[in-house]
Amino acid sequence: MNLSQVIHQRWADNAALDDLLPASRVYTGMSVDPSPPFAVISKQSDQPVERFGDGSAIDQVGLRFPVFHENLDDGTAIVHQIKAAFDRTNFDLAGSDKVINMVRADDSERQLNDGTWQFVVDFKCMVQLATGV
Repeated sequence: MNLSQVIHQRWADNAALDDLLPASRVYTGMSVDPSPPFAVISKQSDQPVERFGDGSAIDQVGLRFPVFHENLDDGTAIVHQIKAAFDRTNFDLAGSDKVINMVRADDSERQLNDGTWQFVVDFKCMVQLATGV
């Protein structure tokens, strides 16, 4: 599984987060059903940090979680739980690859013209790649 798929699975496995916004309403890539509430997991950047002689590497990957909700309080609760679930975490990926540190980089909220609230939480992930890229 790639990083977005693992994040999606971790969302589904987190009961508190899944209760607020079910993983079935969380998309990787474009949303199929754009009616709120929903969230999207998208990769924003992938920068090499270090390359090693054995073919392994460390990359910094930027992930973005936009959340769309019609209710400010409910959207704020989802964002709070996203931060609790993912900030300062580490976990395994496919093979021997792993996220060695995932930290919140930024977040924002704004109300769109149609009244929907858009919340954005950005994370930076330090990813250890066993075989490099």
